[in-house]
Amino acid sequence: MASRSKDNPADSLSRGIKPAQLLENNLWLYGPLFLHGSESNWPGCSLKTLCIDPMNPEWKQTTREVALISTDYDIHWIDRINHKNSLRTLLHTVGYMLRFVNRVRRTNLNNITTALSPTELELLLRYIVKYIQQAELREELNQLERNQVEPASTLAGLMPFLNEHKIIRVGGRLEASSLTYDEKHQIVLPYNNPIVKLIMKDIHERNMHCGGQALLAAARQKFWPIKGKIMARSTIHHCVRCTRCKPITFEQVMGSLPRHRVQSNRPFFNTGVDFCEPFWVHYRVRGKRPHKAYLAVYCCFATKAVHLELVSDLTTEAFIGSLKHFIARRGCCQNIYCDNSANIVGASNSLQELTTTIHSNVAQEQITKTCSNKGIAFHFIPSRTPHFGGLWEAAVKSAKYLLVRSVSTETLTYEELETVIIEIEATLNSRPLTPMSSNPNDLQALTPGHFLVGDALTAPVDATCEKVKSSLLTRWNLVAHLKQEFWKRWQAEYLMELQVRNKWREECKNIEENTLVILKEDNVQPLQWPLGRIMKTYRGNDGFIRVVDVKTATGMLKRPIHKLAPLFPENKPIKTQEDRHNKKKTNGQ
Repeated sequence: MASRSKDNPADSLSRGIKPAQLLENNLWLYGPLFLHGSESNWPGCSLKTLCIDPMNPEWKQTTREVALISTDYDIHWIDRINHKNSLRTLLHTVGYMLRFVNRVRRTNLNNITTALSPTELELLLRYIVKYIQQAELREELNQLERNQVEPASTLAGLMPFLNEHKIIRVGGRLEASSLTYDEKHQIVLPYNNPIVKLIMKDIHERNMHCGGQALLAAARQKFWPIKGKIMARSTIHHCVRCTRCKPITFEQVMGSLPRHRVQSNRPFFNTGVDFCEPFWVHYRVRGKRPHKAYLAVYCCFATKAVHLELVSDLTTEAFIGSLKHFIARRGCCQNIYCDNSANIVGASNSLQELTTTIHSNVAQEQITKTCSNKGIAFHFIPSRTPHFGGLWEAAVKSAKYLLVRSVSTETLTYEELETVIIEIEATLNSRPLTPMSSNPNDLQALTPGHFLVGDALTAPVDATCEKVKSSLLTRWNLVAHLKQEFWKRWQAEYLMELQVRNKWREECKNIEENTLVILKEDNVQPLQWPLGRIMKTYRGNDGFIRVVDVKTATGMLKRPIHKLAPLFPENKPIKTQEDRHNKKKTNGQ
C-alpha cells in the first residue's frame, strides 16, 4: 500500500508542534481519516494487481499458481539488497518481500505455494527491469511517452516503443519474421548497470559459461543490452570460473644479464649447479640389484664450461662430496647458485628426494656452512623460477641429451658410467660459443675448452708442431698472451650474441600488493590451482617486479610473476595473448 506523507501521524512531532496544538491535532489523536471508513476507500486500493478480492473465483484460480505483484511499487530500496552477486537471490528476495506485503494486506492467501513459480519469477524479472529503465533511461522514457525520439539518442536505431507495462522494447524490422515476440521485440537493458550485469552473468552461467558471441546471442533472445559486445566480454572477464580455466599469467620485460655473465673471470669463478635425472648403475656380481645414480651438473657463468660429477645417492653428504671434487679439480669458486624447488626437473617423481638433499632448511644450512668455510657464497634462486637459472638448465638438457643416447640401452657399472660422463663433459666443452663460419680463412670457433686447456678438448693433437727452444718465462708469456686473445675474442664474438632479448620484450605494468592472483601449479588442473593475495613485492635493479610473496591458505610462498595469473580483469596483464596475436597479424599485413 502506498503511504502518503500527509497521512503520517509521526510528521506532526518530527516537524515540530506546540503542546496546545497537539491536543487539537486529530491526525495525532485518531490517525488518518481513511482508517475510519470503508476499506475500499483506502489509498492504493485502485491497484488491480495487488488489492484483489480473495472471494472472487477467478482470483482464487490464479493464486494457485502465482501471487500477483504490483507494478506500481516504489522499489528504490532494491539497490540496497544483499543479492550476493546472484540474480536468483535478488529475484527471490524481492519476491518474498512483496509476498509479505500481500499477506499483510490479505491474510487469507492460503493457496500460495512456498516456492516462487516460474510465472512469478518472470513477472519479478520484468518488474525489476522496469525499475532499471526508470532509473537509467529516464530521458528516453519521457521521449517515448511524447512519441518524440531524438535522432541523436542511443536507441534511435532500434525504433523503440513502450508496451502496455511501460517497458521499453525494440521495434526493429523483424515484425514479419516467425520469431517469438520476445525475440522480435527484446527488452532494452541500459549499459553497465549492476543489475544488468547480474542478468548477463546469469545467462552466462545457464549457458555453461559460453563465449562472448554465444552469450550475446543467448541474451538477445529476450533482452537487447546496449553495447552488448562490451557487456558480454566484460561478463566473461569478470567470471571467476572462466578466468581460472584459462588464466593469462603475468609477464615482464626480460631483465639485463647479471654482471657474472658479462664480466671476464677465470672459468667456474661463478657457477650454477643442478641435478639430472637418475640412471641405473649395475654390478658384475650375480644377484645384486642395480641402484640409482645421479648427475650433478656445474656450469660456468662466463664461459659456459660444464663440469659433470656422478653422485651415488641423493644425500646431503653425497652432494657436498661432489662439490668438494668440483672445487679440487676446477678451483675455488666465489659464488654458487642453485635451484630452490622441491622438484627441479619438471614433475618427475624420481627427484622428490632432493627436498631433503638440498632444499630442506637443515640441508641448506649444512651446505652453506661447508661453502662458507671455503670462502664460497651459496645462493638459492626463488622457487619455481627455472628461467632464473636458464644457463645451467640448458647445460642439464644438453648433458641429458647425450647421456640418454649413449647409455639408455646399456648396463654399465659405476666406473663405466663415470667414464662415459667424463667423455660427454669433454664433448660439451668443445661446443662453439658462437655460430661457426663457412669461410676457411676465419679463425677456429671459440669453445669453453679454450679457456680450460687452450683448445677444444676433442681437437686432435697437432703432430707437425716444431719444437722451439724457449725459456719458462717466454713460455708463460705465450700462454698469458693466448689467454688474453681468447678473452678478447670472447668479448668481441660471444658477448655480442647476448645483446638481443629473444622473448619478453615489452615492458608491462608492475604488479601491485594486495592483488588477488591464481598460482599456477604443474600437473594440476587449472580449476584446482590455489588462490592467493600478494603481500610483498621485490624490485630488481631495473625497477621491475619479477618476484613476490603470496599468502595462500597453506602459508606464505615466494613465487615469480610468471607463475601467477590475475583473478580479476582489472589486474590482468596489459598485453593479452589476443592482443599479441592481433598485433602480429597487423604487422604481417
